[in-house]
Amino acid sequence: MFSVNQEAVRIVKEKIIPNAEMLQCEVHQLKNGATVIDMGIHARGGYLAGKLFVEATIGDMGHVDFGRFKLGEIDLPSIDVYIDLPQTATLSSQFSGWELGEDFERGSIIPIGSGPARAIAKIDFGAQGWRYQDIHHETVLAAQTTVLPDEAMAEDVAKKCGLSPENVYILAATTGSLAGAIQVCSRSVEASMFCMFKKEFPLESVISGMGTSPIPPPTRDEFDAMDRVNTALMYGCTVRYLVDCEDSDIESFLEIAPFSVSPRFGEHFNDLFEEGQRDFHLVDKSIHTVAYYEITNFKTGRTFKAGQLREDMLARSFF
Repeated sequence: MFSVNQEAVRIVKEKIIPNAEMLQCEVHQLKNGATVIDMGIHARGGYLAGKLFVEATIGDMGHVDFGRFKLGEIDLPSIDVYIDLPQTATLSSQFSGWELGEDFERGSIIPIGSGPARAIAKIDFGAQGWRYQDIHHETVLAAQTTVLPDEAMAEDVAKKCGLSPENVYILAATTGSLAGAIQVCSRSVEASMFCMFKKEFPLESVISGMGTSPIPPPTRDEFDAMDRVNTALMYGCTVRYLVDCEDSDIESFLEIAPFSVSPRFGEHFNDLFEEGQRDFHLVDKSIHTVAYYEITNFKTGRTFKAGQLREDMLARSFF
């Protein structure tokens, strides 16, 4: 059995740590031996740091690249991901299901954890929703946070994974940093796979998935950043899947999957975020999807489409 943690640790040790200066990242060795890589909190990070951040969170199970997204007269960058075995790469690894915010003040933005450590710990419902279980002596967790992870966080990760802290690597970036925005907007396949899981689409039938999402302008204002990256997914993201099932399974799913069918469609993410007390895990669950779906059925050769992109919502949020 392949290990998403083995591949993620390889990326950290071979591509991130030795090239930290070039990547505009900072490596911190904690007192308990854990390693924290600042990829966008105090460090600047950048495009390549963001790309490696994404590759680590999916256990190097896909191809990650940059493209272009036309928004009116503005040419924005996009983050494009191509993933085989998306069930494992996203539900077991990339999904933002690790809650990090027990000790944070009410009203602040609650930090979010993701990455292959989840495939070892299997403590959240996303990881438990797919059969993959990783076993490895080292692990990587990704933290979407405004504060550098400390010994307490590393100890918690180590304990839940049954490891020693010196075998824990934590990647960290704010949502508003360039690397942070890239890693959130890369969650096109992740968000749509989670929707498939919640809507009881036959996950075994999914062969591969790809997704593209615009990358909004970075900002130091973390609240604005949360609005921008989630608006990108809700109103600007397209996913394409290859599956092998009955056409009726696809048709039934697409009737309830895109964000455009949600009663909250047309609302701004920042309003929904405030409603959820700035805790992403408390936000209305109907946002956990993407704007537009294309699904091709290998069994019949037919392609089905559903959803709606909203350039007006993107422009209002980004600019």
